[in-house]
Amino acid sequence: MKKLYYLFLAFVLLAPVRGNTQYAWNHYTTRSEYLIGLGVSQFLGDLGGSSTIGTHFLKDFNFNAIRPAMEIGYRYHINPYFAAKGMFTLARLYGDDALSTEPYRHNRNLNFRAPLLEISGQFEYFFYRNSQIGHRYHIKHAHGFQKFAVDAYLFVGFGGFFFNPEGRYINGQWYSLRPLSTEGEGLPGGPPPYSRISYCVPLGIGAKYAISPQWTVGLEISDRIYTGTDYIDDAHGVYYNNATILQQKGPIAAYFADPSLGEIQQFHPPDTPGFERADATHNDTYMFTFITVSYTPPYHRRTRSKF
Repeated sequence: MKKLYYLFLAFVLLAPVRGNTQYAWNHYTTRSEYLIGLGVSQFLGDLGGSSTIGTHFLKDFNFNAIRPAMEIGYRYHINPYFAAKGMFTLARLYGDDALSTEPYRHNRNLNFRAPLLEISGQFEYFFYRNSQIGHRYHIKHAHGFQKFAVDAYLFVGFGGFFFNPEGRYINGQWYSLRPLSTEGEGLPGGPPPYSRISYCVPLGIGAKYAISPQWTVGLEISDRIYTGTDYIDDAHGVYYNNATILQQKGPIAAYFADPSLGEIQQFHPPDTPGFERADATHNDTYMFTFITVSYTPPYHRRTRSKF
């Protein structure tokens, strides 16, 4: 709820900012725009993260967990200040308790990587417009292109994504984790198997600079403020009986269920069956930073035939 409050506050504060009031917009304007972006992803969930327990959002940011990402999409400008956008994003998410200096996380010793395929629809609000694109008065060679042609926008949307968490074994080989029932999923007394398809709510901010009437470059930062799953990293609830996992799924599954280092000695060790393995009160999220390039086809005015 706090993130939605911040979004509403941003809209209120930025709504009066209009930039160039002579922004060129009429029936001669091409409304379609094609985009591609290259950048990085950051996982924000139970594995890895910062040096404290139970942090979320940017507090859990870890530069060592950054992985590559790319996106392609299409934007349709509804009017000068609103646009609709469809995006396809391909990324890899990563988390490793070895990257955290927090003692309990480090001792837990879980790790994962997951390919991510996301499709989303987004609604954009351009709170600043200064890119007067095209020829002034539609007269060829007339000056109409601003020297500082920048647009800035906020966006929110809804999407769906596919993920498949994998864990790194002691020999360096990666194994798909869902079939291994690391928290007893599908086993007697355990939770049901989780789905590798879920939904997300993208929220972000971006800016783009027009280098020509057809081409722009920009920067876009976004967070999936909510997702419908806490299993992107295959960690959600409590430890399941490891002897049962060993019997039902084998030694590799038993290792991934509890690879803890044994560095913390307590009356009840933190990896005891029924004790917390991950924070079940918050779903996993992830964020992107993209350098974008977009192309707007030139406007071709239709005219009647002379014959």
